[in-house]
Amino acid sequence: MLGEYKKLGEHGSTIEDGELEPTVADGLLSHKREHPHTSELPAGLAYDVPTRYSLSTDYTSDNQTLATYMWDSLNLDSMVIAPTIEWAEAMGLPDSWDFPWDPTRKIYFVKVYHQLHCLKNIRRAFNQLLSGEVNPIPFGHVEHCLDTLRQDLMCRADDTPMPSLQLVNGAGEGQIRQCKDFEKLVAWTKHPDRDACYRRLSDYRPPSRSIDRYAFCAPDSEHFATMTRYFEYYGYPEVVED
Repeated sequence: MLGEYKKLGEHGSTIEDGELEPTVADGLLSHKREHPHTSELPAGLAYDVPTRYSLSTDYTSDNQTLATYMWDSLNLDSMVIAPTIEWAEAMGLPDSWDFPWDPTRKIYFVKVYHQLHCLKNIRRAFNQLLSGEVNPIPFGHVEHCLDTLRQDLMCRADDTPMPSLQLVNGAGEGQIRQCKDFEKLVAWTKHPDRDACYRRLSDYRPPSRSIDRYAFCAPDSEHFATMTRYFEYYGYPEVVED
């Protein structure tokens, strides 16, 4: 069985953050196909959490140590889900790469986590530029992230009227908005029906092998035995530092 596996990155290449990744089981690449439409509510979350909009948060603190801590603490381990093929087809999702530990499942990237990934990388690149550090984040990736966010914002086209009693940067201060429950989204991604055993390892540096991000199945997971055999044969993930 292990002979059927193909290591990601064995030819010195890795998959960029946010891209769909190749199949590992069977060593075959899946091919994306177009589908006419995608469901708007795969997680079934409603806008039912009253949330106060604020122009000043710990993420914008003058204390850069605190602000950086807050941004770095945004956990993106829920970025990938691995639903069954039947569920994906029922939701009208286009085809995607196979889940490495089960060929009856596909992997999909949850959009909000890709958006947060982009924001974190843009902030890191901006602060490194301000401090004169060498920026390890390729400019093309920053441009990709900026345009991704532009497309998402214009697609959603939030038409909430924002009040303002200030001349500068005051629009929306203190306004109560109805938001989705983010913790419920996290729980939804980690449900056994779609848990991808995924961790980012690093938000700013890709691992040498993309499959290393799928090395975290819980012992009671149906995928634990298959995952363990793979990493016992090919070696466990290396530690990646930001």
